[in-house]
Amino acid sequence: MFSHILLPLDFEHQELYPRVMEAALKLCHPEGKIDLLYVNAARIHHAAAPLLSNDLLDNLDAAMKQQLQDFMSKEIPIARQGRLWLKRGVVYDTILAHAKRQQTDLIIMPASRPGAETYLLGSNSSRVVRHADCSVLVIR
Repeated sequence: MFSHILLPLDFEHQELYPRVMEAALKLCHPEGKIDLLYVNAARIHHAAAPLLSNDLLDNLDAAMKQQLQDFMSKEIPIARQGRLWLKRGVVYDTILAHAKRQQTDLIIMPASRPGAETYLLGSNSSRVVRHADCSVLVIR
């Protein structure tokens, strides 16, 4: 069992969330906590990044924080609820740094089937698996 689980969520793979939560709740120690993390990569990989205002990014962060709060209150029992985190940066780097800083024992990530683009660039989940200091479970 794991005492500190991190779920990096992007709300693009919501069809996998029931399986992610099932795994998290089964693997969480009775006194453990489950944290949620959203990484806003809007200024990192997008051609329109210079046009994105701080107000727009703040509004996006506020909307994502509300989604995380709703998800936590609906899906995670109160006794297991950890912290909500919103970060900006490169997704896999941010997940790895955050997990290390917070002494996470397990990262559980949803991942879609790889497309042609991931053979050249690699997916966030594959990079997290290769470089994490803790256990990683990828749900498909």
